[in-house]
Amino acid sequence: MLCMATFEIQAQQDAIPAPPTGWAGLETRDLLRNARWFTHIRWAIIAALGFSSAVQAAWPGLFAAVGVRLPAFPLLAMALGLAGTNLLYVLLLRGCTDTTPRGTLFGNLWLQILLDLAALTVLVHLSGSLTTFVSLAYLFHIVLACIFFAPPYSLLVTLLSGLLFLSVVTLELTGILSPRNVLIDAPCCPVNMVASLLHALSAIVFWLAVWYLVAFIAQQLRKRDRQLAELNHRLTLAEEENNRQVLRTTHDLKAPFSGIESNTLLLRTLHWDQLSEPVRDIIERIETRSAALRERIKDILILGAIKSQEQAHSIAVERIEVPTLVASVIKEVEDKAEHRGITIATTGERGAVYSSPEHLKTLLGNLLSNAIFYSHDTGTVSIAIAVGEDRTVTVSIADQGIGIREDALPNIFDEYYRTREAAQHNDMSTGLGLAIVKRIADNLEIIIRVHSHVDHGTTFEVVIPRRTTPTDPAVARH
Repeated sequence: MLCMATFEIQAQQDAIPAPPTGWAGLETRDLLRNARWFTHIRWAIIAALGFSSAVQAAWPGLFAAVGVRLPAFPLLAMALGLAGTNLLYVLLLRGCTDTTPRGTLFGNLWLQILLDLAALTVLVHLSGSLTTFVSLAYLFHIVLACIFFAPPYSLLVTLLSGLLFLSVVTLELTGILSPRNVLIDAPCCPVNMVASLLHALSAIVFWLAVWYLVAFIAQQLRKRDRQLAELNHRLTLAEEENNRQVLRTTHDLKAPFSGIESNTLLLRTLHWDQLSEPVRDIIERIETRSAALRERIKDILILGAIKSQEQAHSIAVERIEVPTLVASVIKEVEDKAEHRGITIATTGERGAVYSSPEHLKTLLGNLLSNAIFYSHDTGTVSIAIAVGEDRTVTVSIADQGIGIREDALPNIFDEYYRTREAAQHNDMSTGLGLAIVKRIADNLEIIIRVHSHVDHGTTFEVVIPRRTTPTDPAVARH
């Protein structure tokens, strides 16, 4: 039985910038994401309040059996009030994007926090401010504030939580508010006023301690994130400069190698009969080496151009008839195939996508060239085009060549990586062809699957997203 190895690469997502350590805490994208996340969490809380009030109203004995009597109507009113305000938040955030001013999102988050604290204070009063643990829910907002904001803002949330809690306790102890309790057998209000106040103050001190610890850790993480972001920025600049230097040097090498190839061609054309056999061997080795270096120079320039377009976000996208593109790719490599007696067979006559013609042609050209290079003489390379139910177009390129070892599959898309078998079979290999393929696949959100049998061949499946227009969000970001 044959042992088949399979490997798949998918487009990598854009990295999210690290949050700054300034007073506002987070960048616009983070503030928008967190504001929306708050609304999602609030729907769960609203559902819990509504469900509890409904159960209390329908089956009052259910909670009473465990010693709890819930205020059904106040809980229902609170759920409806929160639902209305949450719907308002959702509508306000619907029109917000990454370009929305930070102050707008910052204000939205603060509005949500303040109203949530007010609603929580009402819930603490209804549940029993000093006789239940509902007041610990303030810690939820305190911890989130430490994560979302810089220390001054999170401290303000902590102090505001403590003030609201202490106000409720004081109003209950002084009789201004009628004490409430959801625990059936517990007293509504403690008898000792001083002990009750000390109990409330001790809770606030505990919250401040939690704030200090969480804020310190969050601030250290923000500082580390900023350092990593700065280091990544410097590495990116260094890589860009290195890429420019490599491209400049590589481009400068084109002229000397062109001169070498021209002179060897001249020797072969005009003076070949006059040269001795040892000299002919030397010239043939020069030709072979020059051809290999020419291929490497070409691949380096292609890879550098792709990286430059990535940085400039200038990848052009248009409608492509895949069979037509495949036919043009075959035309460019058919001389190589004929030289080795390799037959290229195609199936599938339809399939259109919105993508970059230049990059997609380079990707398919590299894969087809590899299929020819690593096939055995007089073999067959098969190309199949298929349209999936999700309207993606899959181009499969299969050869009957040397195959790829399973342990080597995860590395074949690395720059300059070549397996021992590949280097022995094809001394023209540069180790950059599949690196170019992966780079293009990442940019065009293409999925590539590799299936291989050692000594029996390799199949590359290229899954191209269909998209409906060139202005789809997935394309526009490029």
